[in-house]
Amino acid sequence: MKTAETAKAAQENYLATLVSAGPMEIELIVAKYWTDIWNYAFVLTKKHDLADDVAQDTFVQALLGLDKFRGQASVKTWLLKICHNVAMNQLKSAFFRKIFPVASVRHSGQSASAESVFFAKTKLDAVWENMLELPLKHREVIILEIKYELSIADIADFLGIAEGTVKSRLHRAKAQMRKKWKEEE
Repeated sequence: MKTAETAKAAQENYLATLVSAGPMEIELIVAKYWTDIWNYAFVLTKKHDLADDVAQDTFVQALLGLDKFRGQASVKTWLLKICHNVAMNQLKSAFFRKIFPVASVRHSGQSASAESVFFAKTKLDAVWENMLELPLKHREVIILEIKYELSIADIADFLGIAEGTVKSRLHRAKAQMRKKWKEEE
């Protein structure tokens, strides 16, 4: 219980830092969460430049709405929820209803041997392409569980749906992924 209290106190201190953040602190906050927010935006939008826009809008809205952060969730979860809302608003407009093919999801400057980069990229591309073919409701729950390690209860709360719905969507998403992998073998 002491760790939960310590974590809560750390969260409250972090919130106080956020509220009084200057330009340097804001840069640190964006740097800390940018990759997670961008990746989630990409999963939702399937397009690199749109993910950039959604991620940027997420941080703008978060900074403008810091006073609305109640501390009931982690900062990361709060930012992911804002990202979800921004992406859904973008996707609702007629212009963004087109689906764009995905070449690669890698968004880092890692250096490795050409051979290892090729094989890793090929495998990663295949996983992401299969995942991006899932319906949004399945794609979203699987990425929240696997990438962001949210519990079933947290995903349900995050999306505003029942835990049973989360479980069934996860089951269907995983079954669809397994089926696609078997078809490709």
